[in-house]
Amino acid sequence: MMNPKIKDILIRAASGVVMLVIMLIAILWSPWSLGALLVAITAGVTWEHLRLSEHCGAQPQKAMAMGLALLVVTPFALLYNEDYLVTDSVFLAFVMTFVIMIATLVVLFVELFRQRETPIQNVGATILPALQVALPIAMLSLLPLMGEGYHYNAWRVVAFFSIIWANDVFAFLVGITLGRHRLCERISPKKSWEGFIGGIVAAMGVALLAAHLLGEDMAVWAGLGLVSALAAVAGDLIESMFKRAAGVKDSGAIMPGHGGWFDRFDAVLTAAPVAVIYLFMLIGIL
Repeated sequence: MMNPKIKDILIRAASGVVMLVIMLIAILWSPWSLGALLVAITAGVTWEHLRLSEHCGAQPQKAMAMGLALLVVTPFALLYNEDYLVTDSVFLAFVMTFVIMIATLVVLFVELFRQRETPIQNVGATILPALQVALPIAMLSLLPLMGEGYHYNAWRVVAFFSIIWANDVFAFLVGITLGRHRLCERISPKKSWEGFIGGIVAAMGVALLAAHLLGEDMAVWAGLGLVSALAAVAGDLIESMFKRAAGVKDSGAIMPGHGGWFDRFDAVLTAAPVAVIYLFMLIGIL
């Protein structure tokens, strides 16, 4: 009989390859397919986010939450063009701020008439996906436009996901083979400091390789690998905290061996804004 750990690794690897192929096609096919991918990820993670909040006793306004999340991410998913300038992103940021403000007022107004026993939790659970899920995913749309000039380069998105995946895969492999010291046992008992270090080293290695292949600054991308990996670990722990509060093992079951949308993209939700802000501060081109 096959060792359960080996079986788990094989299942994770097989479903991971399928996801890898789908995502590579979506990212590289065209700006439109990348935009569609970002919208799909937002919708999937938002739905599971709402389900977790229900497990915690909240009663979110699901339609409003989904609509707001898609309203936030869709303009970013459609912004690609050769004349894109930083002023466009600033204007878009202001528009999104007003959208979120108005939506918050609408959610509060609707909650007045729902007459539920947990209005604060309900409003929070309704608005949080737009802030924690949609905005970070939207920021991924800026990565192809960052670098030397304003030309669209989808390979930067591939490089970013490769950094996150390398951190995740090697943290898992090093953790199950060498892990002895718990990283954050209260929230995620299986994570170890050994896996944490292994994931960071792998992420920085992939970042350096990506910088070489893309002709980017090696030092800048080494730093990108480091900050992205650190943020990714934080994102993973945040989702683990939510799942522990909800009393569930996985946020969903869309990917065998990986769980749901939220399980698969939890690290991206924290790493994406950190990566974009880091690059913008260093290269100042968007």
